[in-house]
Amino acid sequence: MRRDRLLRFLAIAFAVGAFLGLVSGLAFGGSPSDNGTPKAATPAGGNDGTRSAGASGNTSSTFSGPMTASKAAAIGANELGQIPVLRYVDISEERGSDIRSPEDLVKDIELLKSSGYQPINLRDLASGNIDIPAGMSPVVLTFDDSTIGQYNILDDGNLDPQSAVGILQAAVDAGNWAPKATFYCLIDVTSKDNELFGQPENRQEKLRNLVDWGYEVGSHTVSNLNLSKASVTDVQRELQSSQKTLQDLIGGEYQVNSLSVPAGEYPADITVLARGVYDGKAYKYASAVTLGDTLCPSPFSTLFNAFRIPRITVTGNTLKDAISDLKSHPENRYISDGDPTTVSAPATLAAILGSVTDDLGRPLVRY
Repeated sequence: MRRDRLLRFLAIAFAVGAFLGLVSGLAFGGSPSDNGTPKAATPAGGNDGTRSAGASGNTSSTFSGPMTASKAAAIGANELGQIPVLRYVDISEERGSDIRSPEDLVKDIELLKSSGYQPINLRDLASGNIDIPAGMSPVVLTFDDSTIGQYNILDDGNLDPQSAVGILQAAVDAGNWAPKATFYCLIDVTSKDNELFGQPENRQEKLRNLVDWGYEVGSHTVSNLNLSKASVTDVQRELQSSQKTLQDLIGGEYQVNSLSVPAGEYPADITVLARGVYDGKAYKYASAVTLGDTLCPSPFSTLFNAFRIPRITVTGNTLKDAISDLKSHPENRYISDGDPTTVSAPATLAAILGSVTDDLGRPLVRY
């Protein structure tokens, strides 16, 4: 597809998506004032370990007074519901098992918007800091391998509209979509196009742009190491070096605290992922994503494991199937109450959702 045709397609698709997403949000209890998403050119900090103190980029709803059982019931809130955590690798016109075309990514975001989903970063899922409008559902978009197809800068210095970041920023510009996604970066691998999005002269600019706009940068280890076969020392070296390299490039005291375990291959001792020391230098991570092709439990559920967060690899119809499954079983879907300081859920939950964890750290509202 020629670029001018693609740009027209993006503009039309996201404009329609913004309208459908707004209608969906209103139907679930949102309001037009919920669409406080910044434009792509506006840096959006507020990313929990931020470089800057800019606008958060969240589409958080406004409400008066504390959350009550009657309010939660009117919204239909269920913050013990399941959450789609999506895995993408390359974005390209080429075909392959780990490749999604630009047009397909546009359609994926369209489907999410029109189905009442709002994006959050992985770190927000893991910490339970889910700040989206009442009646909406969270979704996490993650990108492994830091390919050039995810973030490409054209020869004229502009952001490639066919890259993943270009498509995400176009969705932000169209409205009803926040600049939220998590990018898991490689640093030293054979394919140089996978080292921090290729284009070595732009790698620091790219990382800083992602963080400033509101996205999250995470570790995919230094070399895509198979952690199940590596020594403890090698695992520690990869995790410490990856974290330090990314943080030094981003600057501003940004904290890389999320990890994508290569190929879902875990070390025998999983505690080495959470913290450790290599060469006298400490590292610490708060969460790790894996594979699994299943929906993720709520972070407020006893079934949630912050170091084994399952993801659905988006190929073919896997995303449509996941959305369809939650439409068929709405009692299993995470629905926000619009108040990130409380957790609201029905008094009776489906067994698949588990039960409420004991350490919520905030009020629980049941109805």
